[in-house]
Amino acid sequence: MSAHNRSPDARVRATVVALLAASSFAVAQTTADPALDARVRALSAELRCLVCQNQTVADSESPVARDMRDQVRTQLASGKSEAEVKTYMTDRFGDFVLYNPPFKATTVVLWAGPFAVLLLGGFLLIRRLRKSSVAHAPALLSDEDRDRARAMLNTKDLSN
Repeated sequence: MSAHNRSPDARVRATVVALLAASSFAVAQTTADPALDARVRALSAELRCLVCQNQTVADSESPVARDMRDQVRTQLASGKSEAEVKTYMTDRFGDFVLYNPPFKATTVVLWAGPFAVLLLGGFLLIRRLRKSSVAHAPALLSDEDRDRARAMLNTKDLSN
């Protein structure tokens, strides 16, 4: 009997069995070695999800983050240290993959960029405020201008 000839109930049962088998495999994979699981979680919390970018690999549910967690698990299980796994990840994805990248020439933009943008924004704001306060400052009249204005007002009063 081919898959196309099965009844809907048989298809549902087959899907449920497949999902249960897959979930039990995932649970068995994560609970086989609690010490390894703790190391994987700790190291995954130090890596940035390349898709989400605002989440760690430990927190993200994206397929890329899952693959990265699996890679961390595989490498740690094979006997590599946390530093070796981090080196592997940075060699493959760059320093951006580290949630706290090291301060060096290639990452200076990651560290100094937000401060530079903040300083530039503050400078532009102060400049704009100064220009607008000068533009809206009351014009000072000289004594000569005041006398001329009074004369114009007096002639208007006489004509009415």
